[in-house]
Amino acid sequence: MVVTKYLQDILDVSAKTPTLNLPALKENELAIEFSIDDVNDSVYEGQKPLLPFARSGEYHVGIKEWRRLTAIDEGCKPVYEVTFDVTGSNLSFSPGDTIGIIPHNPTSDVDFIISHLCLQAHLTYVLSVKSLKGKIPAYIPVRSTLWHVLTHCVDLRGVLKKVFILALSRHTKEESERRVLEYFCSKEGSYTYTTHILNKRICILDIFSIFKSCKPPIEVLLAYLPRLLPRAYSIVNSNANDPHVIKICFSVMHLGNNRKGLTTSWLENIILSSTIEHKMENLNISESNVKDCKVPIYLRDNLSGFTMPQDLSTPLILIGPGTGVSPFIGFLEERSIRNDKKSSGKTWLFFGCRNPKLDFIYEKELNFYKENGTLDKLTVAFSRVEDSPIRYIQDALLLNGEELVNLINGGASIFVCGDLNTMALQIKQVFVKCLVKYDDKTQEEAEKFVTDLQKEKRYFVDAWS
Repeated sequence: MVVTKYLQDILDVSAKTPTLNLPALKENELAIEFSIDDVNDSVYEGQKPLLPFARSGEYHVGIKEWRRLTAIDEGCKPVYEVTFDVTGSNLSFSPGDTIGIIPHNPTSDVDFIISHLCLQAHLTYVLSVKSLKGKIPAYIPVRSTLWHVLTHCVDLRGVLKKVFILALSRHTKEESERRVLEYFCSKEGSYTYTTHILNKRICILDIFSIFKSCKPPIEVLLAYLPRLLPRAYSIVNSNANDPHVIKICFSVMHLGNNRKGLTTSWLENIILSSTIEHKMENLNISESNVKDCKVPIYLRDNLSGFTMPQDLSTPLILIGPGTGVSPFIGFLEERSIRNDKKSSGKTWLFFGCRNPKLDFIYEKELNFYKENGTLDKLTVAFSRVEDSPIRYIQDALLLNGEELVNLINGGASIFVCGDLNTMALQIKQVFVKCLVKYDDKTQEEAEKFVTDLQKEKRYFVDAWS
């Protein structure tokens, strides 16, 4: 049996369903030919795909310095701050702006695909369509090398859609493997698709690892693999302090299947491979030949308006657990530079983490801005400290609900940065509760009030999923 024991139950269930309702599958219209010609630049059918939400061109910048913000502890995921040297780029940014980092697939992943499919990866190819119905994806060059495309153009870690899995099943020789793939994309296997593909973030690399006889022609991958998109990161610092550097903060996520985040693991490898200091217990700012490694970045449009108000008299309510606090460091840095204590509105920041000894990132900076009067109030929540008076940011907001409502009614702007699926929605619900309790509003009135704050550009959310 080629199918692993992990999938044996799926095979058993599918065997009880003799007829599967499968999605419609169109014939692959792509055709590829190879030559021994050298290719220096990739050629596209139309214009080279634009960078999403680009406000600037692409710049290859060096890492000036870096530091780890969290403790070195098994129970604490790594969080780093990286400082890019953008001298000569003329990038003009404001607190709340983001940059896009243009990633590439690891060589090990690309080599695995090349080996599994026995590809001629470094030969020049020419891509065409078999009929007028065919269409080459805009992000796939019509002339290039497969090594370039697999490294820079397609997302090898994207979760597979059902129709892609069905196309793969048509090129899977082993009967049991083919049957399981068909069941994944069938109407009868919808629940199994959700639990085994979506929830486990199964990608083409996993499919080829598990289903050894699945060896489609490269045209199938070029037709179905999604574009490898840039990753967005909040800018930590203020342009007013030093326009020649851009700082970002990121955590290195473990995504399962022995994988880390694509871009964050790449950045981590750059900074750690350049120095032996990461082996030491106390890790601080390091400068070395890490500067020689260039990272492609660009400035993104701030379409959401998530930027610090120019009017210093505007009170601010800043809410950011974990790395969600990072853009607010730039807010505070700029306010500190421009600070006029007589006319500045109150600034209140809510921060949350697990343990102050492990992952209270930017603690020193936040205390500094509190001491110099830029930050009027700092409220923290520690979720993994049993005797902590406040364990979650939501609790902190409820405890201070009356004062927050007074700030909102006094013209405060609210900024929320964090996880879209849980935290951002819960924060909104907390504000509704506070308005009901302390502002004599009905539930419906409070919900409309918060919605109106968003329309009036007084309630901003910078969230990721």
